[in-house]
Amino acid sequence: MNGPTTRWRRSLVLAVLVAASWGGRDPLADDRPAGDVASFLVLREIDQPRRVAIESAAEWNSEAEATLVKILQRIDAPANLVAGWRAAAAPAPAAGGAVAIADALVVVRGRATFVAPQKLSGELAERLGKASYDVVRIVDDRGLVVDVLTTAAPSSWARWRQIDEPAGALGLPLSLSAAPRPTGGPADAASWPEARPGLVVAAAGIGWYPDTLLGKQGFDYGLFDSVVDGQKLVRGDTAGFYAALAAAGRTDSKAIANAVGGPTDFLPLIDPGRKWFPKHRGDPVVIEGAALRATRVAIDDPFRRQEVGSDHYWELYVFVETPLLDIDGRMQNSFPIVCCVRELSPGMPSGDRINESVRVPGFAFKRYAYTFEAPAEQGGTVVAETEKQQTTLVIGPRAIWTPPAADPASRKIALIAGIAAVAALAAVFGLGLLYGTWSHNRTIQRSRAELPDRVDIRVDDVPSDDR
Repeated sequence: MNGPTTRWRRSLVLAVLVAASWGGRDPLADDRPAGDVASFLVLREIDQPRRVAIESAAEWNSEAEATLVKILQRIDAPANLVAGWRAAAAPAPAAGGAVAIADALVVVRGRATFVAPQKLSGELAERLGKASYDVVRIVDDRGLVVDVLTTAAPSSWARWRQIDEPAGALGLPLSLSAAPRPTGGPADAASWPEARPGLVVAAAGIGWYPDTLLGKQGFDYGLFDSVVDGQKLVRGDTAGFYAALAAAGRTDSKAIANAVGGPTDFLPLIDPGRKWFPKHRGDPVVIEGAALRATRVAIDDPFRRQEVGSDHYWELYVFVETPLLDIDGRMQNSFPIVCCVRELSPGMPSGDRINESVRVPGFAFKRYAYTFEAPAEQGGTVVAETEKQQTTLVIGPRAIWTPPAADPASRKIALIAGIAAVAALAAVFGLGLLYGTWSHNRTIQRSRAELPDRVDIRVDDVPSDDR
């Protein structure tokens, strides 16, 4: 059972988390410029006249490679620009259709069938900051074969193997024929496909939409590659964090709970030694416990507000019950999990000092780290030592609140008190009739003056095992 010591530890950990949190401010706010595709390409000096070395090449060559490296260095753009460009971009034409190599983007969507790294020479590798880039073959449902050249395909995809993954890209057309053919794979590698592509494009990244609950909501699993574990929310988390919040709004708590299918085992989520996240990031989970803090966090970036469909989200610290754990020499049977949700149940209390039973179906996002000062004994003196602790960050649609119920004995007492009050008022009213109209009015006025405007019947929380 949890006693005063456990509740004190929860308060200490909560204070630590509060100190490490973003306290109602958007931690990923950013200022973003605006512009159209053509202007952006001219500004970055990768517009069509500067890409002619690739367009005019009959076969891939060193000049085309050098031009591509320059494009890959400069093609990445702020998310708000990319969202607008994607909405306005035309789909890549069907096989045999006319494609204009111009300063416009095309949307490629289909199945990724092969990915391999293309090695760079020393000078080009130094310029790009990478020893290679990835060549990804995508075949759409109309039969168009597209080779997408990008700095990095999703890290989970096997290289030098046939694959079959739902994928997409927002690409800049480069050529209708010339394309790199990666070589030099491991001894057991499969060869790059013989068929020539019908279109070659450069892209800042590859979208990956696996057949999972989160993927079905349009979430790009490729965004997970930049998520940084073991830290608070950082810039690398930005795109994935808001995309997950948006995806959570396209599903509901019941669908997530059904996908989980039963109670969530918290230990793999909170034990870094289990290395759970690399293979399970984005998995549905259900967090149940006591929320000791619920803070409204404003979304400052206008683009992110539009993406999420809200101007805020809620940050909760939920303590889940666990077996007795030894955390760096401290014994505890509860552990905090950070939950970011789009909304709270109607009527749920919020603030820095709450103690509410909640259930949060959501998607596991990252390992979230915080530092705190823990008491330690040195030479008979208690001092504070800085320690680092990690927990889990979950993103979901809603925190489902279970209001505390009054116990039956208290309800019975309240009912008896209510009946007695009604009887007393009836007696006062009857007494007024005996003394005539003047006496009646005086009695009623005096009775009303002595009654409160509203009677609230509230049962104080009784400490229990989960408090």
